Amino acid sequence: MATTIGFVQRLTVLQPSLACAFIGPAPTNTAILIIQGNPEDTLAQLAFKTSMIDALTAAMTTRQQVQAQHGDTDSNITGLTLGPG
Repeated sequence: MATTIGFVQRLTVLQPSLACAFIGPAPTNTAILIIQGNPEDTLAQLAFKTSMIDALTAAMTTRQQVQAQHGDTDSNITGLTLGPG
């Protein structure tokens, strides 16, 4: 697992369980990470993904640093922590 640490520089929410986040220390230095609900997700999994999107929104509006966990070879966010690393 990899962790990307930084501020949410930009967030695009396309559906309640689909979002693209630009996370990094500056607008010109970001990683593009996604949260995506899948048809096979349980209601609990979809609720978790939606709550991560809500947390990213809160972090962006309050300028809180986030730690986004994702796979080493993909950009799917699997966990999220607000606050400094």
